[in-house]
Amino acid sequence: MLPQALNSGAASHADGPRGFLKPSKSIKPPVSTVAAVPAPTIVQAATADTRLRRLVVVSGTMTPEAIRDTILACGQTRTPVTTAGGVSAPAPMLSDLAGLFGSTVTEDTKKKVLETVRKGMGSSAKPLQRVEVVGWLPSEGVMAVAVYPES
Repeated sequence: MLPQALNSGAASHADGPRGFLKPSKSIKPPVSTVAAVPAPTIVQAATADTRLRRLVVVSGTMTPEAIRDTILACGQTRTPVTTAGGVSAPAPMLSDLAGLFGSTVTEDTKKKVLETVRKGMGSSAKPLQRVEVVGWLPSEGVMAVAVYPES
């Protein structure tokens, strides 16, 4: 047997039909006390205590917004080297970079990373014109490097 409304007759009272009651209180969701977490800032240079934990190699043809999104996404992963924009990293370059991860970033470390990527990504058929650091996510230790093929 199905439940039926109270006083299912057609009679109405002054405060409305007796079968349906008006709620006496509205329930609202609790107010969140947690502040919004700001997005990490991407900078152009590393701070003095930054350690290299991840490297992002992107194509120089990518837009700055796409590079920024890639850097932020790679800050959340555990992959040491990520490529984006149609760039692929050969295995010898990855093994050469392995010794640089975990070290404090200095100008010397930065030059070693750039030189390793330049040598590893370039070939005699398609040499690289330049390799440059395009962004840092210091809180995560993520360095983004853009490679530009020779035109």
